[in-house]
Amino acid sequence: MFSDYYPHLLAYGELFLDTEEAEDIVQDVLVSIWKNAENLEIHTSLEAYLFKSVYQRCLNQIKQKKVRKGYKQSATEEFNELEARYFDPDQNDALRKIFMAELKEEMDKAMSCLTAKCKEAFILSYIHEMKNKEIAAVMNISERTVETHIYNALKILRRKLRPVLLVLIMLS
Repeated sequence: MFSDYYPHLLAYGELFLDTEEAEDIVQDVLVSIWKNAENLEIHTSLEAYLFKSVYQRCLNQIKQKKVRKGYKQSATEEFNELEARYFDPDQNDALRKIFMAELKEEMDKAMSCLTAKCKEAFILSYIHEMKNKEIAAVMNISERTVETHIYNALKILRRKLRPVLLVLIMLS
């Protein structure tokens, strides 16, 4: 029986599964028939019964793979969600401190590129929240010059901090 049917059953099983899985299924079907030969009632031809058995087991294997894949995908998605929550700076103080330290370092580097007057005007405007008129009085320059310094500072900082802006947006 093995030598007569095995090659044909294997080729049939390979229509559904890879060779290794098909071999396992065909061997299981043949062993099962051998073990249960005394209790087995076949109402069709032996060949039809064998092909139907291989077909059913292949379908079962495919369904099991689909279920395992679903569980694996579900577990992976759940893990990714947990991981994303862990790395949420609003939920993780340590990450927030790291991001803030890196942002401060980047900001300091960018600020070092500014001229002294641009830097002073920018700090007075954005850090101390002074109006242009007040800054002009403190720096002893015209309001228009203050505007120019702030404009130039923002232009340079945007260019230097462009890669960091995404992180800033996430933290706000």
